[in-house]
Amino acid sequence: MTADLPDYVLDPSPLAMFTRLQRVGLHLERLQAEAMAAVDMSFADYTLLATLHREPAPHALPVSRLAELVIRPMGSITQVVDRLERSGLVCRQLDPGDRRRVLIELTAEGIDLAARGDDAYRVSRERVLAELPEADLVRVDGAITRLLAVLESDQDLPQSA
Repeated sequence: MTADLPDYVLDPSPLAMFTRLQRVGLHLERLQAEAMAAVDMSFADYTLLATLHREPAPHALPVSRLAELVIRPMGSITQVVDRLERSGLVCRQLDPGDRRRVLIELTAEGIDLAARGDDAYRVSRERVLAELPEADLVRVDGAITRLLAVLESDQDLPQSA
């Protein structure tokens, strides 16, 4: 496969590394869409449902925290929440600890769909990762974890104009 890639993708420079990361991202999007097609859901919807599903019962978070965790702007999250609420997968509840805050909570149907999405996504991931030896998985995961920490830190810095 790598023999079919242009030299600019295989170049060891930092620019080419970002090109490779972009290609990895595109492949991940394809894999995610394939997995979610099995449960008739978009990956954006799954991400929100899965994030809530990982929270302890009652599987709820404030919308601002949800936006932070799924790395989406508030307007985008509100649109997804509205769509999922219309579908009966989430509901809005007043936060019992602070009635000024609204929590987004999974419904029973949302819990079921999140679990089915988890299963579909796991099958796709396992199929791809089975191609890599354990030592490579550990090494790649360590490097990605460090890169993610740098990117998360960079996101928090004020950007110059």
